Amino acid sequence: MFIVGSTSTALFWNSVSPVFVSSSYASLKIVRIPPLDSVNALLALPKLGRRRRRKWRAVDGSGENQSVTVASPDSTSYDDDNVVESASAVVRNFYGGINAHDVDSVEYLIAENCVYEDLVFPRPFVGRKEILEFFKKFTNSTSTDLQFVIDDLSTKDSSSVGVIWHLEWKGKPFPFSKGCSFYRLEVINGKRQITYGRDSVEPAIKPGDATLAAIRSVTWLLQQFPQLANWL
Repeated sequence: MFIVGSTSTALFWNSVSPVFVSSSYASLKIVRIPPLDSVNALLALPKLGRRRRRKWRAVDGSGENQSVTVASPDSTSYDDDNVVESASAVVRNFYGGINAHDVDSVEYLIAENCVYEDLVFPRPFVGRKEILEFFKKFTNSTSTDLQFVIDDLSTKDSSSVGVIWHLEWKGKPFPFSKGCSFYRLEVINGKRQITYGRDSVEPAIKPGDATLAAIRSVTWLLQQFPQLANWL
């Protein structure tokens, strides 16, 4: 029991015997404080709220809204609607669209100014329109029985993805179809898109050691005649 006077003078009563503190004031106010067990004591502590993911909306110079989600370091929850798709998921969806011959479905995965290099061709494809036209020609010239199969794909980097793949015809490996690709991605207008891609495909003709001999001959010529480097 805790007895409070009108001044700082007080009377304390414990469970053994009362202890009185003298007071010149007769006016006392008695306040009963119920005992707290361990559970109630824990509940009486102030609750610490979880810091939630804060949402911000960035606006570019043209006034176009760009959804951006910024998380506090110790955030434990977020709104799934505002989470940008991972780089590896974008690349997987890209291959899925090509396998389904649904080129229109991959349009939003490719940035407007994307550059795509297929080393089988003499020059890169520049821009979304040109890249989509190339893949439409590819899908029109093949069957859905010919499928890209991903052997391995990097998942840790949010801005670049490496892929090892091969082609299969009705579940059987297609000859000379092993390849590897590299993709660079950026978040543009709230969506992660491919801004650069490069494909390197297994050659049908494999010269083996002859390749090393050719490289050795070319480097010897460049060392003897440095001016030849201007023709590279």
